[in-house]
Amino acid sequence: MLRWLLLIPFALLVAMGAGLFALLIASVVSPDIALLIGGGFERLVWALLDQAGSGFDPGPTAEAAFTLLGRLGFAIMVAPVVIVAVASELFRLRSGLIQSGLTGLLAALLPLAMLRLARTPSPAELQIIAALFLVGAATGFVYWLIAGRGAGGERAAPATLPR
Repeated sequence: MLRWLLLIPFALLVAMGAGLFALLIASVVSPDIALLIGGGFERLVWALLDQAGSGFDPGPTAEAAFTLLGRLGFAIMVAPVVIVAVASELFRLRSGLIQSGLTGLLAALLPLAMLRLARTPSPAELQIIAALFLVGAATGFVYWLIAGRGAGGERAAPATLPR
């Protein structure tokens, strides 16, 4: 029970921090991701300032934009690692490859599902999807290092045959 109350939440928080760090590294390595992260915020700020300058209330636009950003952040950083962590605990999946791979897969697919991408992604979008996969895989791997190796608690010792 102590595992569920202390170790797993701690591991999830550290893993999410590692995911943010991996996203920062991805934005340094890839100009498309840097443009997505930095350019998107820059365009949002300028759009809000333009609205305020032309006499419109930027509040509803800012609220909608930050709601979408929050949902995307949740779909990239929080939901994948939590879903895989709970599943690994319930099904006693102790493999680092499974935890990293599933977390990466969810981190790449959940934002696409949220945005309802119904067309073939462009090469730049594929690069962003690949980066999201790697960020999710890094998040899952850090969780596995801290708490995933003991997923499901202690296994029962195999029964020995009487002699």
